[in-house]
Amino acid sequence: MDTMLKAHSLLLMAGGSISGDQKPLTNDQRWGVTLAGLGIVIAALALLVLVIFCFGKIFDSINAAEKAKADRKAAEKAPKPAAVKAVAPAPAPAPAAPAASPAPPAEDEDEVIAVISAVVAMMSEADGTTYRVKSVRPASGFSGRSAWAMDGRRNNVSPF
Repeated sequence: MDTMLKAHSLLLMAGGSISGDQKPLTNDQRWGVTLAGLGIVIAALALLVLVIFCFGKIFDSINAAEKAKADRKAAEKAPKPAAVKAVAPAPAPAPAAPAASPAPPAEDEDEVIAVISAVVAMMSEADGTTYRVKSVRPASGFSGRSAWAMDGRRNNVSPF
C-alpha cells in the first residue's frame, strides 16, 4: 500500500506544477501535449529532410555544370581527327591446325608488344600528349589470385 501511495504522489507531482498551486493535467491534456510534441518533432524532421534534399539538388547541378565545362574544354583542346580512309578488311585466313607446343614463340610476343605500342600511340594522338611504353610484362595477378578472385575481392571491398 505504501508503494502505491508513493507512485500516486509521483504521478500527481508529474502532472502538477513545481509550486503546487496548479491542478494536475487531465488525461485529455496529457494526450494533447504528447501529440503536439510529436507533431512538432515530425514537422521539424520533415523540414530538415526537405532542406537536405534541396542542398543535394543544388550541388548536383553545380557538379553537372562543372563537368559540362570540363567536357567543353577537353573537346576544344583535343586535336581534330584527320580524314581517315576506309579500308576493307582482308578476308580471314583458313583456320590452321592447333599448335602442338603450349608456349608461344617469340614472334608472337613481338607482335603483342607492337599492338600495345600502336594502341598507346593512338591514345597519345587522341589526348594530345606523348606516351611511351617502358616495359611489357605478363600480368601475374596479386599474390597468385585469378581474375575471378580479384573481381570478387574488388566487389566486396569497393563500398569501403
